Amino acid sequence: MPDRKLLEELYRMRDLNGNDDDLERFTDILNELCEKASADVIADLCRMLEDDVIEPSAAGDLLETIFYISERCGIEESMHYLALGIPGLFPRAEGWAIRLHRMLLDSDRPDAPYIEYYGTALRGIPARIVRRAANTVLEIKRAQPELYTEKVDLFTEVLMRGEEIGGNRVCTRH
Repeated sequence: MPDRKLLEELYRMRDLNGNDDDLERFTDILNELCEKASADVIADLCRMLEDDVIEPSAAGDLLETIFYISERCGIEESMHYLALGIPGLFPRAEGWAIRLHRMLLDSDRPDAPYIEYYGTALRGIPARIVRRAANTVLEIKRAQPELYTEKVDLFTEVLMRGEEIGGNRVCTRH
């Protein structure tokens, strides 16, 4: 079944209504996407997240799927598609946006530079969305500075390297 049909089915099922059969099918679709989907489905997966609609365990699995696809398809390309999906998270999925950004910060490591590629990819989206993403990671840092200060500082450094973000001049460091 092509990715589009799977994504459409997933979107219709996202509330699950407590049905175990639906949860099993939802998980099966996510597993198939993990194994076969291209990185471009990441933006679509972001659009499925809504704080008041999606069942929490299903959303957690959906977020994990984003990172499995990223590892398989390449982090640089995947973070490009994640940046394209981020505008769909605000304001209707802010809780999931926080969790997604926390997972991104936690996933960053020398052989998997999620922060670098994500920060660079954000330069191609509107500045207001970049500010929302930046405020989200700053809130994560404020809530748990002992865990996230270094990684959030790296993220803000990546954002500050660019002269323009989303077509708007932000800052230049020399």
